[in-house]
Amino acid sequence: MIRVSREQELDDATRAALASGRAHPALGLFIDTLMEMRGISEHEGEALAGAALEAETPAAMSPQALDMVFAAIERGGSKAPRTLVYPELSGLPVALRERVREAEGKQGWGVSGPGIRRLDLSREGGLKLEIIRLDAGKAVPWHTHKGRELTLCVHGEYADGLATYGPGDFSITDGTIRHQPKASGAGPAYALAVTDAGLKFEGLLGALQRLVGQ
Repeated sequence: MIRVSREQELDDATRAALASGRAHPALGLFIDTLMEMRGISEHEGEALAGAALEAETPAAMSPQALDMVFAAIERGGSKAPRTLVYPELSGLPVALRERVREAEGKQGWGVSGPGIRRLDLSREGGLKLEIIRLDAGKAVPWHTHKGRELTLCVHGEYADGLATYGPGDFSITDGTIRHQPKASGAGPAYALAVTDAGLKFEGLLGALQRLVGQ
């Protein structure tokens, strides 16, 4: 597992790995949120964005693209912002906060277990982007991963038996990592997660997961 705390600098290898995937919308939002929370300088942000643009495949714009943008601006300006379900998320970076607001208006938060809620932000190109909410003292069951997972703490604090994470701390895990994230602060903890495959649970939950072929 790679774990980077907010007190540490991102090394060149980590920066390159993140920048190389920034072209994907889910990774782009993850990195934008990380950069703002970590206070990465504008110069560094431009370097990451430049690397992403070089990796982009040019795409033709629709002749109606500009009209669609103006129409969206007009629609957006005519409505008051939707109130967030959880007020503590009002301090999220703007891009992420607006994505949360949009997702809450479409499908809302789903229940994944006692004290665990999830909000799907996007599922495209083989990647899933979501916000995971853990009530104080609640934990995700012990699990490993079918693929890779990038997780960024965006509010509160949680620990997974390997490290403790506060706002701005992130980890990169894969199938070799067994852990159990648990909210360790006095209030709820929230994580922004990008995954390319599902989780592999243990015990009864794992047996049920195998029974239904997931």
